[in-house]
Amino acid sequence: MQSTTRGIGCHALVALSLCVAALWVCACGSKQTKTEAIQQYSEELRQEVSGKVTDEQRKAQMLSIVDRLQALHRRFGQETAAFVDSYRKLNVDYEAPRSAFDQLFADYRAKRIQARHEALDLHFELAALASADEWRAIGKAETKLYEQVSAARPDAEHK
Repeated sequence: MQSTTRGIGCHALVALSLCVAALWVCACGSKQTKTEAIQQYSEELRQEVSGKVTDEQRKAQMLSIVDRLQALHRRFGQETAAFVDSYRKLNVDYEAPRSAFDQLFADYRAKRIQARHEALDLHFELAALASADEWRAIGKAETKLYEQVSAARPDAEHK
């Protein structure tokens, strides 16, 4: 009787493992790429600006900032992908000197810092154009854009 119980437990464990694996594959398969997240959540930010800002001149300025923010996210995603690709190439080269790695990381760090400064500038430009009432919705949409882009998987992993 004990071996039957053990056999059932083993089968249940295998079935449970297969279910967990299937759910994991489904969850990973449905996760957006960075490009998809940038597009979707930039559009949501654009909709919040369009829906909340009634002054046409401010709205046009804010939508221009949203476009620049979207372009910044795309550019930084491309820079990050290029960094990862360069790192992989260096990593497989047994003869690659440490100075090549140091330079690669220094270059990427400079790009990251530049992107951070640009993002902050765009944030404050957007906030300065919005009223306090408008900012409640627009600020939430901007935060969601950053959260979703950060959580999205790199485009290369989706292929």
